[in-house]
Amino acid sequence: EPTLTVLKAIAQQKVGDAIVRLQISLPQEIEGQIRDSDIRNALKEAHCYTIAKDIKRESRLRLGDRTAEEITPSQALKAYLDSIKVSPERAKILLEYGERLIKET
Repeated sequence: EPTLTVLKAIAQQKVGDAIVRLQISLPQEIEGQIRDSDIRNALKEAHCYTIAKDIKRESRLRLGDRTAEEITPSQALKAYLDSIKVSPERAKILLEYGERLIKET
């Protein structure tokens, strides 16, 4: 429970009449689980406060200077396999299966 983690950290500090800047770093997947109202309530004794969230977003596949519309499905599959560091032997097999599936559609 990410909100409880933040609330415990706040409880360990003296926030009464203080100027507080709360920085929360969390992955994008749990951003929606943070209850802002509970956190604001825990900081109500502070003179003033700000809450900053540093959301760690999943890195996106880079296609160089080309857009997704400019590459073939086979090229996209190869770029994906390269990005997740699949062994060359395994990538060859997966690309062959991918070609078969692409031809079927």
